[in-house]
Amino acid sequence: MKLTFILAVLLILTVLGSTMYIKYLNSELTVVRANQAILERTIQDQNEQIKQALEQAKKTAQQIQTLNNQYSASQAQVTKLRNKFANFNLEGMAMTEPAVLQGKVNRATARVIENLNTITNPDQFDEEANTNTTTN
Repeated sequence: MKLTFILAVLLILTVLGSTMYIKYLNSELTVVRANQAILERTIQDQNEQIKQALEQAKKTAQQIQTLNNQYSASQAQVTKLRNKFANFNLEGMAMTEPAVLQGKVNRATARVIENLNTITNPDQFDEEANTNTTTN
C-alpha cells in the first residue's frame, strides 16, 4: 500500500511537472513566433532599403556618366579654343593693326558678357518669367 501511495504521488508530480513544462514551452513558443514575425518584417524593410539604395546608385552612376560626357565636351572645346588662340599673334597684331584688334576684343567681350548674362540669369528656370519675356 505504501508503494502504491508513493507511486501515485510520483505519478501526480510527474503529470504536474509535465503540465508546467508544457506551459513553459508554449510561452517560449509564443515568444519565438513573435520574434520571428519581427525578424521577417525587419528583413523585408531592409530588402526594400537595399532596392532603394541600388536604384539611387544607378541614378548616381547615370548622373556621373552625364557629367563625364559634359566634362569631355568641355575639354574638347577648351582644346579647340587654345589651338585657335595659339594661331594668333596678338602682339604683332597689336603693333601693326591696333584698331582691328580693339574691335575684335570688344566684340568678343560683348559675346562673353551676353553669354554670362544668359547662363547666370536667376529667372531662367522660372516659367512665369520666361513666359513674360517671350510675350513682351
